[in-house]
Amino acid sequence: MNLLSTYDRFSQSNPAQGALATFRQAGYDYALNKGLPTRKDEDWHYTSVKAIGEAGFVSSGITSFEPSHETLLQIKARLNSDFTNIVFFNGVLNKTLSADLPAGVVLREPDQYPAQFDDAFDALNGAYLTKALEVSIAKETSVEKPVNFIFFTSNEGGTNLMVHPRIRLEVGARSSVKVLESHYGLQDTVYFVNSVFDLHIADSAKVGYVRVQAESEQAFNIGRTRIVVEKNANLESLAFATGAALSRHSLDVVLNGPGSNSEILGVYAVRGSQHVDNTSLIDHHVGECNTNQLYKGILDGESKAVFCGKVLIEKGAQKANSAQLNNNLLLSTKAEADSKPCLEIYADDVKAAHGSTVGQLNREELFYLQSRAIAKEKAIPMLSYGFLSEVIYKISDENIQTWLSRHLDEAFSHLSLNR
Repeated sequence: MNLLSTYDRFSQSNPAQGALATFRQAGYDYALNKGLPTRKDEDWHYTSVKAIGEAGFVSSGITSFEPSHETLLQIKARLNSDFTNIVFFNGVLNKTLSADLPAGVVLREPDQYPAQFDDAFDALNGAYLTKALEVSIAKETSVEKPVNFIFFTSNEGGTNLMVHPRIRLEVGARSSVKVLESHYGLQDTVYFVNSVFDLHIADSAKVGYVRVQAESEQAFNIGRTRIVVEKNANLESLAFATGAALSRHSLDVVLNGPGSNSEILGVYAVRGSQHVDNTSLIDHHVGECNTNQLYKGILDGESKAVFCGKVLIEKGAQKANSAQLNNNLLLSTKAEADSKPCLEIYADDVKAAHGSTVGQLNREELFYLQSRAIAKEKAIPMLSYGFLSEVIYKISDENIQTWLSRHLDEAFSHLSLNR
């Protein structure tokens, strides 16, 4: 595999010992034997990652440098005073730009690592891991301000960089926290971000998790989020994507305790030749859990969106309740949306529904606005924005709503909505 060609150089310049060294080697062996997925793999049927394998990326652990003044300004523009900002530059924690963690929140290096990998990208992340981070929130702790983990990537050194961030977040019982995982980069540059975020929500805890992908439109972003929700816990999740030439977010949610509730949301707006893929697995491991999944996207130009959502209700998971919906709005006849919602049920006392739509703006709604003296060139952006912002306003935190709306405004400024 071409992505592994610099592994020896990386290992020599970033030596590891103990559990980390073992984990790295296991990741290398898995990725080398498995290879990158192809469109022959069912889970990757609509998304080709051939371009990533051929681009000749070099680990940021080999080529390290400090951000330039211009880059620092771009990073600071992505900081929000309403959040606790924890900043990583090319995968490395930048203590100067980062705020202090709130009381009850501890950041440390893990002393153990997963025993297996979900796919070759998960393994690549392990192979090139310089430092994994584990964040723990003590039980019965309420973190007031959202904590924003910001990953900013820049290849201003002239090399096509790849970065492999890995974070595990443990939320203690009866605690509450809102977390953002945000990915940005130097515009008009090529780089590859391959992230893993593991989240464990203990009994009766309440967590809001938002993943923002607003990369350079020449970049590649592959992300995996794994969430385990325990008894009576509540999850509010949103995946937001407007950047990257090619992006894929794999979301796995396991409902591991009765009485849990999960709101799983997604928003994407792409244009040109951008490709965005949202693949999810919602696993009702036990019964008496509720999940509601809603993903909406707008596509312009020759862009392409993929949604593959699977809801698994396991044997014995009685009284599980799950709904899944994916809606796509096409602004161009050349745009394409592939939607594949799926239910797999092994219990008989459940409620489950799924559906998807792909289409253009509702002509009757457009006519209604025009009949109220709203010009067509204004009515189209209004309806399109309302189509997506509905999902954003399902997030309960107003500061996060406002922050995501700013990102959506930025994305909409590039769409051809005035035709």
